[in-house]
Amino acid sequence: MNKKIGKVNKKVIKILNLNYTKEEPIFIGDRNINHIKREHPEDFKKYGKDIENIIKNPTYVARSPKGSIEYIKEYKIDNEFVLLAVRVSNKGVMFARTLFVMTERKKNIYLKNGYAKKYQ
Repeated sequence: MNKKIGKVNKKVIKILNLNYTKEEPIFIGDRNINHIKREHPEDFKKYGKDIENIIKNPTYVARSPKGSIEYIKEYKIDNEFVLLAVRVSNKGVMFARTLFVMTERKKNIYLKNGYAKKYQ
């Protein structure tokens, strides 16, 4: 079953210069949750309950080369950056597709090259 977990808001649309005329809802389905649990079980255990907060209060947002919108949240206590990727389905619906802790190398590349844009 699909659950609404947030929206691509006007601020994200502006920061990433997206081609959206209005805010778009973001959903997560059982297949998405199962994928995250299977591919990133420890990350899901630790941060799965925070998915809605990651969308609502990211530290950074980015646009991947594949077209995903990436919400990145810094957790200062553990010094981890958690990435939540959102993609449009074939039917035009936004879904959270994956969630994982970024490697230090990937985080540094995103920040150094300006892929990730400060949200706050």
